[in-house]
Amino acid sequence: MIKKIILLIFLTLFISINTQSTFCKENEAIKMNEKTREEICKINFEKLFKTKWNPNAGQNPDMMSILQKYIFADIFNTGNLNDKTREMITITTLTCQQTLPQLKAHIQAALNINITPTEIRETIYQCAPIIGFPKTLNAIEAMNDVFIKNNIELPIKNTSTTNEENRYLKGKEIQNTLYKNEILNKVQNLPNNLGYKIDKMLTEVYFGDFYTRKGLTIKQRELLVLVAIISTDNFDILKNHIEANIKIGNNKETIISAIIQCMPYIGFPKAIKALNYINNTEENDLKQPFKKGEINPYSEFFTGETHLNMLVNKDDIWNSSIGNVTFKKGARTNWHKHSGGQILLVTAGEGRYQEKNKKMQILKQGDVVKIPPNIIHWHGASPNQDFSHISIETNIPNNTTTWLKPVTEKEYKREL
Repeated sequence: MIKKIILLIFLTLFISINTQSTFCKENEAIKMNEKTREEICKINFEKLFKTKWNPNAGQNPDMMSILQKYIFADIFNTGNLNDKTREMITITTLTCQQTLPQLKAHIQAALNINITPTEIRETIYQCAPIIGFPKTLNAIEAMNDVFIKNNIELPIKNTSTTNEENRYLKGKEIQNTLYKNEILNKVQNLPNNLGYKIDKMLTEVYFGDFYTRKGLTIKQRELLVLVAIISTDNFDILKNHIEANIKIGNNKETIISAIIQCMPYIGFPKAIKALNYINNTEENDLKQPFKKGEINPYSEFFTGETHLNMLVNKDDIWNSSIGNVTFKKGARTNWHKHSGGQILLVTAGEGRYQEKNKKMQILKQGDVVKIPPNIIHWHGASPNQDFSHISIETNIPNNTTTWLKPVTEKEYKREL
């Protein structure tokens, strides 16, 4: 695994990348084989900071020489990001880490390469849902200092597009496109409906108040949020944001390039951890005969992450409904019943099946479960393994599903 990650970084650092991206536009990198590292560093440094590059300046010139050639030659010459995107990523990670002197320098650099004050402000604002408001306010104060020095009139025009009446609906529309009910699935079992209240606030604030603002596209915001998540070491939610980035059009190469852009600021260990996470996510995909499909459109009736690939849709010719359902470890259905019954064919992983008031069963590849009509039951993955099965709806068309309460953690983790 480590060899793969090292190879990935080596290839990404030293192979010319030509993939196009609507977010990244044209690759502005200078070819290494045409100029030395010092020459490339000088060009990029002077373009960003509007001052002559002097590798011997300052009280610690040896350190600054290493740092500047690493960032402005090696890093800036890697991946499919343009200079504007690189600086927005840098502003994001510096904001998250509260390195305010360096943040001020890069806000000035952003202005120097014609990133607008609105784009800079929105980049910093976008960090608030991830790092909290106090740290964001620190970054805003640093930003305002730079703006004042550049005679930029404050406050900058408000770019909000929502109001108290529509912020939830507009936020929910964006959330559904990117994440469906993944957040609610994680918190819905909290007592006194607190999970639903948290989900509503997240929809209104995270998506309704921030994602709807003008100044950045949703595609830009998703990439910058991914950077914020990595910068703050929130790897438990990284997979969902990788998938959301891909949904919105930021391809894998762009994601890797963004991580590498962060590397001088977050350090090699954290960056390699993020790259390793992407690699592990791909390697650990469940080996099953059918594609796992899209995020389950019925996620409101499930706990955890599930995917659905409809293999056969019921119609007047075939009168069948057959779907491939994939459960991430810990994911499961609510309690439910089918008026016409159901048959499950286990294709991969390890799962669980339980009928009301009966003992839980372990499911393995090749198992067949016949569920009679109107039997209340649930099924899903084990706590430690992903799981997939084929679901066959029987006795169509007289078969309807009645969804009941979620399976609680106590019920799910009850000893077999």
